Amino acid sequence: MDAKDILRLKVRLLTEGATLPESEYSGRKGGAGPVGGRYFVLPNGRHCGIPIRRGEIAKRFGSALLEPTEDPAKWIYDGGIEIKAVARPKFLNGMTADGIPYQQIALLHCHSTLATTAYQACKYWECGTQCKFCTVPTSHLRGDTVLDKSPDQMAEVVQAAEKDGIITDILLTTGTPDTPDMGGERLVAIIKEIREVSDLPIGVQIEPPMNREIIRELSRAGANAIGMHIESADGAIRKEMCPGKYEYGSLDLYRKSWLYALDYFDRGNVSTFILHGLGEKVRKTISLAQELAEAGVVPIVAPFRPAPGSQLSDFTPTYVGKLEESLKLYQEVGNALHKWNINPSETLAGCHRCGGCSPIQEAYDWTASRA
Repeated sequence: MDAKDILRLKVRLLTEGATLPESEYSGRKGGAGPVGGRYFVLPNGRHCGIPIRRGEIAKRFGSALLEPTEDPAKWIYDGGIEIKAVARPKFLNGMTADGIPYQQIALLHCHSTLATTAYQACKYWECGTQCKFCTVPTSHLRGDTVLDKSPDQMAEVVQAAEKDGIITDILLTTGTPDTPDMGGERLVAIIKEIREVSDLPIGVQIEPPMNREIIRELSRAGANAIGMHIESADGAIRKEMCPGKYEYGSLDLYRKSWLYALDYFDRGNVSTFILHGLGEKVRKTISLAQELAEAGVVPIVAPFRPAPGSQLSDFTPTYVGKLEESLKLYQEVGNALHKWNINPSETLAGCHRCGGCSPIQEAYDWTASRA
């Protein structure tokens, strides 16, 4: 498959998803970021967190069948495309010194990113203004994880994963607590403890703090990359879908925070998520992606994935049935990334290092193949 075929395949997988036999595991049900997916390796060796859908939802999204074979690692998508499953790592069977299963502290994203949500709650849920696609607290409420991961616990899991030779980078995100630092001080403490046992790159994700010095402190503690997620480039959609974050932080606040972060993190190591499929005006997404790439900030444009437990669990994204339009969007993003020399694979840590939930790397590769 050439670069355009790979880009088309990944956009298709991330928007349409796939359906599995009923006996197969369909992925985690809650928590931060896209849920309800399984990680697979595409024919080009890169990874994809494929949304798993069944029944009427699979029909609505046009999800093709993903079939296992006699080889546990080999799967067949849509009757003819061979992809490989990412196996569950053995280190997740361990338990911390205080008796918590490692899998309740952190998980493996794709094949080599160890990820955790340091604080598994968010102040916006408490007043009903949470992002409508969010499921951050649901995994804790279901007992799949713990509310507050301690620095000691996280450092212990990092050591175990690194000892097994599994991980190449670490991702720390957080729900937003009701504190002025937006959870930054908790992340600083975890980073410092990890730095006692590991030199692996660390990416953090946080809402822009009013006191921007928290960003500097995250860098000084040992973080290598930072993400501050605007969620949508369209202000009207952001107001509707993210009422709490919209009221707290304007696009101007985010712009100032991204630029401030570039003083402490290199180009390509500051990022923001921009969701695709919420009803936004696509030109606004493209325009912001171009602005960000020029500045040195990575626009992680990713298809919105409806999640059980969120207010949008039954929402039909506007990309459904419009594969060619989605492909054109990502080609535009790839053009912007390539023009300003922002190669997602060169970031040290973060969601675009993992790459499972967005096709921006494949979009960059497609543009580079034509240069």
